[in-house]
Amino acid sequence: MWLIIRAWAAANWRAALLLLVLAALWSLSPVGAQAHAVLKSSSPASNDTLDRPPSSIELRFNEAVRLVTASVTDSTGAQTVMQGDTLGSVAILNFPSSIARGTAIVSYRVASEDGHPVGGSIVFHLGTQTATTTDAPQGFVSPLMITIWLVHAGSIVLLAVVVGGAFFAHLFDAGTPLPSRRALSAILAILLLTANAYLQGLDEIGGELTFAGIRPFLAAAQNGAAIAASLALFSLVLVSIPINGRRASLAAVVLAMTAASVSFTFTGHSNVAEPRWLARTCMFLHGGVMIFWVGSLIPLWRIGETQARSGPLLGFSRAIPLPFAGMLLAGGALAWIELPALDTVLLSIYGRVLLLKVLLVSLLCFLAVYNRFWLTQPALAGSPIARWRLRRSISGEIVLAVVIVASASLWRFAGPDQLEFATAAPMLSVHLHSETAMAQLELQLQPDGTSRARVSVMTLDFEPLEPRTVVLRVRKPNAGVESIIYDLLKSPDGAWETSGLPISNPDGWEADVQILIDDFTTAHLEGDLAPSSDAATSVTKRSGVGS
Repeated sequence: MWLIIRAWAAANWRAALLLLVLAALWSLSPVGAQAHAVLKSSSPASNDTLDRPPSSIELRFNEAVRLVTASVTDSTGAQTVMQGDTLGSVAILNFPSSIARGTAIVSYRVASEDGHPVGGSIVFHLGTQTATTTDAPQGFVSPLMITIWLVHAGSIVLLAVVVGGAFFAHLFDAGTPLPSRRALSAILAILLLTANAYLQGLDEIGGELTFAGIRPFLAAAQNGAAIAASLALFSLVLVSIPINGRRASLAAVVLAMTAASVSFTFTGHSNVAEPRWLARTCMFLHGGVMIFWVGSLIPLWRIGETQARSGPLLGFSRAIPLPFAGMLLAGGALAWIELPALDTVLLSIYGRVLLLKVLLVSLLCFLAVYNRFWLTQPALAGSPIARWRLRRSISGEIVLAVVIVASASLWRFAGPDQLEFATAAPMLSVHLHSETAMAQLELQLQPDGTSRARVSVMTLDFEPLEPRTVVLRVRKPNAGVESIIYDLLKSPDGAWETSGLPISNPDGWEADVQILIDDFTTAHLEGDLAPSSDAATSVTKRSGVGS
């Protein structure tokens, strides 16, 4: 261990310069771009039955969103575009009054600040159900998604090869590739970054894998992804243009590395994690070291072919351990602050991708240690076998680097908090009414198997009602479970909530919502939590008694 510490301490000024470059300008990262938006609830709720059309539709997400498009399809199949606005995490859609009675499907598409779009639908019924409908899925594997994944991963790899490779060449005097080869790599990277921005804009507007004019670029320009792409393009241009003078060219490469590292802070899930400053710093360091490390692999592979250029190999071997350890620590810190809970790792796409990445990085660390302590010194001493093994090991690192970047690119399609809100999505929504009041009761299944209840009370004219208290009683007569009483608490949005209900399956459960309207009026709204099999709609109603 002491020998390892001494080896790290012996790293020359190049290692110190590398750390300074990666730590510089971290504060330029944005205040925060949001991760994937998930619909938490809506008003009216999906599968509600209403007596008359609502004036507006409220969609409540887990984070701030921007409305892209919205439309409603009525029972006749006619589709009407809906206008609306957003206020933080709530999207308010103006519902047209001319919609025909029957089943209505409201489709929406929103985007968070980092450009990740989410589409979905809610279904409710005006008067009666006229079609068998279910919620549209909020995501599925499509040719566009596969193309976005491949182009995104390819653009990151090429960005690292061009910018990181140029930084390696200037830092260790490794020479530069042929101008034609460097220009070809830069042009290909620029094309991929441009295509990546276009495809993400196409995904945001809900398009398919077809040419859609300039509109996708306009959509992409409204979020942080456009800034990230601009910084990446700027860094590619800096390392591609010829600059006379060693100091000037080194300054340009350092600026390019900084711009490329900052570009990672304008997208991704780390920008919503708390503490925000720590997440941004870790993303900056993690992305910067990744660019340098991946960009160094191809030049090192070429250098290992002969013994003539041993200086860059020795310099890299001395300089890389500390930044590489910093990259691992930054990645671990990001995973720690982003994951909602360790026991949900295997239950989400984000967690499974994280485990895959940890496995791949573990293999990479094994190769790195093998190269550093078993192959580098013999290769520098002139051993042909060691040089051959070193080149083969670096080839394995290149393959692992591409696979790691490709696996991390899957995170664009699944945020760390999606499981939390997916498992808390409304399990059912029951409309209850009496002669004096109405209520919408929603049960949300929680990860621990219990349920959370949310009750929205209103007048018979669908106007908000401000009761004194709301009490919920649930019982399961066929199982001998007597009434369990919950005093509901009023939430900031006006609904009444409680948690810990021992309900994982609504079958057989009955609910009684007691609303104290004033000192003289109490309404009891009763109903079954699970609809009967021959129900006309997916909502169970039972008239209560107002007193």
